[in-house]
Formats: sequence, structure tokens, C-alpha cells
Amino acid sequence: MSTKENKLGIKDSNAQKQYLLFLVGGVLYGVEALKAQEIVEYSSITKVPTMNSFVKGVTNIRGNIVPVIDLLDRFELGETTIADKTSIVVINYEKDEAVMSIGIIIDEVYEVDSIDVSNLTKTPEFGSKIDAKYILHMGKYNKEYIAILNTKTILNIGELSQLAL
Repeated sequence: MSTKENKLGIKDSNAQKQYLLFLVGGVLYGVEALKAQEIVEYSSITKVPTMNSFVKGVTNIRGNIVPVIDLLDRFELGETTIADKTSIVVINYEKDEAVMSIGIIIDEVYEVDSIDVSNLTKTPEFGSKIDAKYILHMGKYNKEYIAILNTKTILNIGELSQLAL
């Protein structure tokens, strides 16, 4: 079996990676599908006082209390307007060998699809609406480039737990 390697040094024996694609603020983004634990319908969120504005609070998902962040607000692009297709994607965040579930609010799920590793490129230093630190790499999907998000920086527990001043 042949192994492909792209410009980023990503090697994969089947030459494709699966991504969960979704819309936030009308823009298509992706995360590695294996990082997404589940997608649930938007439900009530209990506010947590003095947290950063992008930390909307916590919600109960199958008996687990899950912190929820507004991805659009995290990117400093406004706040997500809750609509019929608004969902929460529960992401597995790994820190110090522990796994924590954190929810991100999205406008709607687009689909789960593969992107060939040869269609992954480095994050641009400029030209994106969001800070480059939040982008893992860019992926060519349906002849357009989309940002594949870096869940480690977006869901950085140190930043999420800072109190708003």
C-alpha cells in the first residue's frame, strides 16, 4: 500500500482524512472528524458568571455537564444567532493525558467528508477573517479552500477559564 505525503509532512496510508464540515457565520470550516464526539441539537445553556464572552456557559448532554463556547464570538466576529439548524458539536479536548468534552456552537452541520492529504496546505499568515493560530491548515474542498480548525488552540483550557475583566 502506498503512502502519500503532502507539503505539511502529513502521511496517511489511505491518503485521505475525514473532516466534519460545518458553517459558522456563513463560512465553511472543518475539524478532524475523530475529534468530534457527537453533534447535538442546540439546547438551553446555563450562564457561568464572569467568564469570557465566548464561553456561553454549560449544558447537560446525556448526563454530562459540558462547557459551551460560541465559535463566532471566539473568532471575534460577533455572536451566533440561534436558529433552527443551530447545533452544538462536542469536541474531545486532550490536556495532560486527560480528555474533556467541550461544546462549540455552530450554525449548521454541512457534512462529513474526506479531503486528500495532497489538498492540505499551510495556514496563511494573513487573508483570513480569523486569527491564524486557530487554523491547523487549509484544505481544498469542492475547488475552494476552507480552514481546518486547530481545536487545541480554539479550546485552550487556560484561555477558556480566564475570568473576564
